Amino acid sequence: MTAQNASAPPPGTKAAAVVSIAHEERKHQSYPGSSYVLPSDSAERERLAFQHNLLMRVLGNRLVMPDIPIGQEDQILDSGTGSGIWLLDVIKIVPESTVLHGVDIESGLFPQEDPSIVSRGNVYFHVGSCTAMPLDWEGKFKLVNQRHMIAALRKEEWGKSFQEIYRVLKPGGWVQLGEVGYWRAGPETEKFDAMTNAVAQAKGLVIDCVAHIPDLLRQAGFTRISVEPTVIPLGCNGGQLAADARKNWMAVFRGLKTPILKGGGFGYVSSEAEFDGMADRMENEWRNSPDAEVQNNIICAQKPLS
Repeated sequence: MTAQNASAPPPGTKAAAVVSIAHEERKHQSYPGSSYVLPSDSAERERLAFQHNLLMRVLGNRLVMPDIPIGQEDQILDSGTGSGIWLLDVIKIVPESTVLHGVDIESGLFPQEDPSIVSRGNVYFHVGSCTAMPLDWEGKFKLVNQRHMIAALRKEEWGKSFQEIYRVLKPGGWVQLGEVGYWRAGPETEKFDAMTNAVAQAKGLVIDCVAHIPDLLRQAGFTRISVEPTVIPLGCNGGQLAADARKNWMAVFRGLKTPILKGGGFGYVSSEAEFDGMADRMENEWRNSPDAEVQNNIICAQKPLS
């Protein structure tokens, strides 16, 4: 099958109803109004842990990116915490009295029974959106961590998210963000990328969010904005790091199966087998390309002291 974009109906005509394509579905979140497109199940919990460890290798095992001390009275927020994997590492490097919070639209992956969480006694998980955090969090946190909202936030929600982070930070506090940038591989990747762009557009997501984040942070009031790009290899010359990166990001792309097939395939696929075939060809392209890579970006910004 040759993949083609689904054409728009002529002006004044009614669009055809979307017909969901039968497939083996994975569990997804059901938070009202959310556009988050990745799964929320045990396999995703494992992937998030794998991805976190991969990124730690890429970033030199840095968990707190700004050069700031975390004191005994400070509080930290992990926005979009997912499985809480970042917090599970942070508790090892901050004072025992530092209070940690995680917020996410889906509670199913919260690690509330993890022994390190239970024994510490001051790690709290909340169900909610990063665009509407509790009012009593104003000026509460020394640091806010937020990663990979590319799969979650609509265009109008990015600015709201940064306004909320600004509000809940202490004066002088910092936000650190992690988002992917460009992908480079070959024609099979370009085809799959076009399909993911189609589902992103349908959901209102912003695929090139990293290009807009600095300006949105500035508009929210942040200063001292920095962007640290890192290139992660995906191809045959990248050794174990590339092999692990392929494993992680192929799991991300395969995790888009349900929203793509529920959306009727967006003119690119008409069956689960066709989706799997596209993913297989992209993975093979990465494995055999010496130049395949993905860009990861760390963006930091400070709330002014006054």
